[in-house]
Amino acid sequence: MHELSIAHSILSIAERAVPAGSKVAVTAVSLQIGELSSIEIESLEFAFSAIRSGTLLEKAELNIEIIPGEAACSDCGTVFHMDSFGTCCPHCKSFLVKILKGKELKVLSIMVDE
Repeated sequence: MHELSIAHSILSIAERAVPAGSKVAVTAVSLQIGELSSIEIESLEFAFSAIRSGTLLEKAELNIEIIPGEAACSDCGTVFHMDSFGTCCPHCKSFLVKILKGKELKVLSIMVDE
């Protein structure tokens, strides 16, 4: 379950973003997660809720935006939606494709309540 280590990383990033000694609580963390990232969203949310107790993020929620997968065919140049690995080009049926987006995991913003 790599979602637990990802949740720990998100927690660490948010805690480092808060100035030392400040009396704020993080209320939300906004993320972008690619459709092809192999991250199970529900598992990530569960792991995050399990580890946030006793931290600055104890009441924080995850706001997640899914980035659709997109690929370009190396043979015919068609750009298409790719929802899973091993998808062929819908135009020429080639499997020689380059993934353009959808593997991301980005922390976009951290909301705090003073």
